[in-house]
Order: sequence, then C-alpha cells, then structure tokens
Amino acid sequence: MSFNPNLTYFVERLQGVSTNTFKLETQNQTSAKAGQIVTFDLPSNAIINLRSLKIWCNASANAGSATAGGRLPPINELLERIEVSVGGVVLSQGTNFVNVLNAVCKALDDNEYDDAVTGHPEVVRTKSYVNGAPALAALENEDYSGADSSLFCIDKFKGFIGSADPKLLDTSLMPDVRVRLYLASDAILMSTDAVGIGDGVAAAAPTAGAGIKGFCNDNGNGLAKFELSDLHATIEAIGLASTAYDAMLSAQMSQAGFLEIPYKDYTSFQNVHDNNGSTRFTVSTQSLDRVWVAWRANDLIQKRPVIVNGYKKQGGFMVGAFQPAPAAGVTTALDVGIPQYDVGGVLGTNEEKYLSRYFSFYQGDNGGMKMQLQLNGAYMPQFPANLGELYGMTKNSLPGSRKCKQITYDQYVHNYCVQCFRLNLPDSEYSRTISGLDTRAVNLQGIVKTSDTNIGNPKVCNIFTEATSCLRVGPGRSIEVIA
Repeated sequence: MSFNPNLTYFVERLQGVSTNTFKLETQNQTSAKAGQIVTFDLPSNAIINLRSLKIWCNASANAGSATAGGRLPPINELLERIEVSVGGVVLSQGTNFVNVLNAVCKALDDNEYDDAVTGHPEVVRTKSYVNGAPALAALENEDYSGADSSLFCIDKFKGFIGSADPKLLDTSLMPDVRVRLYLASDAILMSTDAVGIGDGVAAAAPTAGAGIKGFCNDNGNGLAKFELSDLHATIEAIGLASTAYDAMLSAQMSQAGFLEIPYKDYTSFQNVHDNNGSTRFTVSTQSLDRVWVAWRANDLIQKRPVIVNGYKKQGGFMVGAFQPAPAAGVTTALDVGIPQYDVGGVLGTNEEKYLSRYFSFYQGDNGGMKMQLQLNGAYMPQFPANLGELYGMTKNSLPGSRKCKQITYDQYVHNYCVQCFRLNLPDSEYSRTISGLDTRAVNLQGIVKTSDTNIGNPKVCNIFTEATSCLRVGPGRSIEVIA
C-alpha cells in the first residue's frame, strides 16, 4: 500500500558530493563584433551542469558611428545562432534567428525573461539602469565597454545546452564538447536622434515642451554597431567520491548498448507573407513537438525603438516648483508622460516600455487575421482561427504549467503577435517521453495559411519547428545522433 508523499516520512542521502565553478576562456578571441564567431570548449572528463553555462561580457553600441543614438537590446538577443558539436559531430546545428526565437518565447511566456542584473532586459532612453551613469545626450550611443568587470551574461541557450536531460552531463563518456556562438547583425540595434520621452506628441496644456522630439519620433543614422568585450564563460562541475554512479552507467550501457540523451532541436524558416497568402516549411524528425509562428515588419533594418501599446507615449507636463531645476529653456513644466490606456495606466502601463523593431511582433492594425496550419493533408486547427482563438491555443501549447504574460489584446496584436501549436502530449518533456509527430517516413510539408485578412503591408513570417532529438553514447566514446 502506498501513501501520498505529503504523508510519508523519508530522506535520501548521497555522500561525497562536491561542486565548484570554473572559468572557461575562448578559443579564438576575447572581443567580437556583428557576424563573428566565438568558440568555447566545455570541460572534459567531468560531470558538468549544462544549465549553469554562462557567457560573460561587456557590451557597447558605440563600435560604429559616434552619433548614431545606438541602443542595445537584451544581451541574449545579440546571438544569431548557437552550435554544439561533440568530437566534430554537430549535435545541434543551431537554428538561424535563435535571438528571434528567444524573443518569441518571451513574448507570451511569463517564465521566459531576461535577468534585470545581468541581462539588460529593457531599452535605455537617457538614464541607464545598468550602472546609473549620467544621462545620455541626443545621438549618444549606449556604451559599457570601459567597465572594470563583466556586466552582462548570456545564459539563454535554445537546443542541446538548454534542454538536454540529464542536465548533469558526464563528459568523460564522449569526445570533447565544443560550443560556437554566432553573433547577430547590427540590425538588432536601435538608432534614434532624440532622447525625449515617447514619440514627441505634446500634451494639450501646458504648451511648454510642445514640439520636443521623442525617443521614438525619428530614426537615427542607422550606423550603430555593437561589440562584445572581455568574453569568457563559467560553468559548474560536480564531483562524486563514490564509484556507484560509474557502475550504474556501465551497467545501463551494457544492458542497452548505449545511453540516450534527449534534447530539443529547432529549425527556422522565414518568408515574406502576403495578404491571404501562405508560407511553407518542411521537417523530417522522430518527434515534432511544436510549431511556433511569429509576424514581423517587412523592413528589418536598424531604426528607432517601438513603443509597446498602452505604455507612455504622449507628453504629460507637471507644472509648478520642483527640484532639481528643469532643463534649460523649460521654466514651468516637467514632462512625466501619459500612458495610452487611461491617465493612470492600467495593467502596469504607467511606465515606459520599448522594443527593438527587430523583435517587435506585429500582425496588423485591425487584428482581423485568420490562420491555420496544414500539415501534409491535415489541418490544425480544423477551421481558420481568429487571433483570439489562436491565443487560446497558444496558451494551451506552452510547455508545462507555464502561464502567459499579462498583456492586452491590443498589445498582443501590435507587439507580441506569436502563435504556438503543440503536437506532443502535455508535459511529456518533463518525463523524457518522445510523443510528437514522427515525420521521418514521409517528409512533412507544412503550410501556414492566412485568410480573410487585411494586414496592410506584407509581413515577415518566421516559423520555428521544435523537435526532440537524441544523442546516443556508446562504448569507447562513440556517439550517434537520432534526429
């Protein structure tokens, strides 16, 4: 007879455990710019905690024009692709646009976020929250390259590093593990020619400040370039004094002939999607788990930041005596901004919030799009679904018991328009169960179809397929990848 664990008294003991954190140097360079590759080798003959891998650096948007008004996005979004290889065999080819995939996951999932201490989660307008440095002037670039210590950390790794189970990987069983980081283009940066709040629209009264250029009013010269410096990595290693773990692995390998490590693998597709159009994708895998779809503007070049709908956009002026003294030329009013939703701002919108145009997911002004997937001959869902229905399916498709962000329908349509379709059993990732769609016998031809829509100009449609692959480790450090 068994009892609920909440009623049972028990404890397990594992003795002889030790942990430590090690610093890893790059194989090629300690600084890098857009389009360059940074390489790390993970420790060999050790039990490493894959989820603890962190890439440390300083960052600057000042590597190009000194008057570009350059602003940095979240630090994790500076990577375009992450490739993992074992003994020269590529485990995770690394999807292109992995930074877009990170932004897609963050758009709706409340569990996906950038750390406020080391992740640079929000766009800086004038006063940096990173180091509290003096306010940036118009056309001045954001720059942290002169910091004495590494301020930022890249720790979002879609693919093998972020999803392999077990996450404590014994690298003595396999050849050397190498990680290559491909940096994104400079298009992910923002370039603006002003630092005033919002888009420069002045309040009706008082008139002081009318005509001030806003942060999101005009584009800069588009010549900002980023650079990462002081690059290095850290990772946690585990030590076990007992030989029981090695004996267990040896017995398991003898019985099955190999050890199997499942992990997530992603493939990306991008296409300019016209009204009432379709975008095709294809995938061959043992387990297709999810299909992610995101919509972006068709001119993905370096531009001014985008104001998230509902947040402060219009000038709002406070009149009277105040300290410190107002800026030169303004003697009667201080611009504090007005949210777009009511004067006080509902759902936390009484603040500023900006996105890089590169990572703003925008469907259209009217939100009238209807969409469905066609997977070979099958439709998902069985009817053309509107955005509200698609949002409900997306909530049901997020991994585990994760909850969606608190956003409005207006924000969903204009800033966070992504969809997710789950094809495996709920929570199967947490039990290491491969239950997705097997498309190896017949290569799956997928189509994203939209209808009855007026989305204005054509949009860029980004599709990401999420599949479960397996790394099989055999005797003599032999490996095999089951895609």
